[in-house]
Amino acid sequence: MAGKSWPPQSLYGLKLQLDELADAIGQRPSKRPLGEQVWLTRFFVVRICGYLEQVVYEVTREHVRQKSGGRIQDFSLTWLEKTRNPSKANLLDLVRRFGVDLWEDLSRLLDSNDEELSRELAFLVDRRNKIAHGLNEGVTESKALALKGAAERVAAWFIDALKPN
Repeated sequence: MAGKSWPPQSLYGLKLQLDELADAIGQRPSKRPLGEQVWLTRFFVVRICGYLEQVVYEVTREHVRQKSGGRIQDFSLTWLEKTRNPSKANLLDLVRRFGVDLWEDLSRLLDSNDEELSRELAFLVDRRNKIAHGLNEGVTESKALALKGAAERVAAWFIDALKPN
């Protein structure tokens, strides 16, 4: 299966859309009324979390496709049919299926700098869930942009760690 592109092509459009939304969020003072800016920031938080979910989903599935075949591939892909919240526990549980070495590496990344990425992921998932349920989440534009950076770091780890070759 040599010659397949990496990362999966579907991720480029997702990243571009996320970056465009980040640019819109970061334009302050905005010509938008404050209420619109708040809703745009909420939407951005939802998209950040969704971006990380999709990166993990697409990267793990494509890794399996490129590294296996036949019934092994069919069986493996059935374990990767649904996305899960990108919480620390869910990400580590998934990665552990690919090997303890990857689990340890991701654990180190998430726990470095006094568990900075672990805290950011927990905050991201919590706020996305609050937004989805209509609760007041209180995320500023600057915090949303920081969450984007954290999600991109974790996404980059998945892209690098699961590169098939």
